[in-house]
Amino acid sequence: MENIIFKIEALIWGLPLIALLMITHIYFTIKLKFPQKNLPKGIKNMLISDKKNSAEGISSFKSLMTILAGTLGTGNIIGVSTAVIIGGPGSIFWICISGLFAVSTKYAETYIALKYRKRTKKGYVGGAMYILKDRLGNTKLASFFAISVILATFGMGSMIQSNAISSSIYNTFDININLVAICVTIICAYTVFGNERKISNISTAIIPITTVVYVIMCVGLAYIFRSNILNAISLIITEAFKFTSVSGGVLGSIAIIAMKEGLSKGLFSNEAGLGSSPLFDITVKENNIKKQSIISSTSVFIDTVLLCTFTGILVVASGVYDITNNPVILVSEIFSRIPYGNLMLTFSITAFALATIPCWSYYGASGVKYLFKSKISYEITYKLLYVTCIFIGCISTVGSVWSLSNIANALMAIPNIYMMFCLRKEIV
Repeated sequence: MENIIFKIEALIWGLPLIALLMITHIYFTIKLKFPQKNLPKGIKNMLISDKKNSAEGISSFKSLMTILAGTLGTGNIIGVSTAVIIGGPGSIFWICISGLFAVSTKYAETYIALKYRKRTKKGYVGGAMYILKDRLGNTKLASFFAISVILATFGMGSMIQSNAISSSIYNTFDININLVAICVTIICAYTVFGNERKISNISTAIIPITTVVYVIMCVGLAYIFRSNILNAISLIITEAFKFTSVSGGVLGSIAIIAMKEGLSKGLFSNEAGLGSSPLFDITVKENNIKKQSIISSTSVFIDTVLLCTFTGILVVASGVYDITNNPVILVSEIFSRIPYGNLMLTFSITAFALATIPCWSYYGASGVKYLFKSKISYEITYKLLYVTCIFIGCISTVGSVWSLSNIANALMAIPNIYMMFCLRKEIV
């Protein structure tokens, strides 16, 4: 079964999808006249924006913290180390490049989602599925996107995150995995069954502190590996363009494998092009959609260009990235080089994942609300299944779940990108 899943992943994540993603990123970068130049403005607006939610919606700051909660974590730590294990050091170059250009795509998908969001008695509704149906008249593709979002949440939002928590805690403290699973499931159930306000409040409490702790660890490792940093960067760039074949033909070259892993893990980490984070962006109370789109696009820069690239350079600089095929063991070995490194790493992975899990449950619930016309029984059923997947993820090995998540990501990205290109003239 795993071999079938891996083959499907390889088929979907072939050159056509890689090309589609990069064309999308580059197209919107050119069309929007390099919106990356607005990143300082976005960070400034985020810091000075009202940090309190209101009856009109979520604050810009809390919205960004929630979006970061959905992206920061296993993608930055476990995902990056997985990319290096599978794709080699060159994958880090493509993670960085995809993140830099993906800022434009994140701006574009947020802008169009905010433009077409609708106010209801219970708050805002919107996202790619509503735009595909109401603006473009494509009901089937809208339903396909909603289903893909739901499927993606079970892997990317639930099982992968909970498995990262349990694996990290078990490796550090050797606590019974079933006990860890029960505790994690109970804690997450409390947040999963909350509304967007509870989710944003939890994210705002967790993300800033955890990010600071993680950056301090990375700075410590950079000092320890300082003599290898420049060599690591050189190796990353060299292997990103090394077309020596390892499995036959150009498609099996080191560079193509690195590009595939880098772009897929970059998408996994920052979600630009998936259409997921706009599902939460629509709840924001900011009425200036250009301003909010700029703020939202800073999440890609923080998540991928800064943290993922920094982590990747350290993984390569450690010189031990080929000692194991288990990314959790790899990062544990690397971070153990600093005092209390494994404890702080466990804290970071656990905190990031605990923030990610409810955020993705909100995305999935949005898909359920669209498909079943906001019937509460279907939403409760979905959340019960989601919480069950949290428990399963804790006690299972999830090697194939990464592949399933990559497949679901691609299925989300295709209709979302189609929607953006159909409405490209409206994005300014």
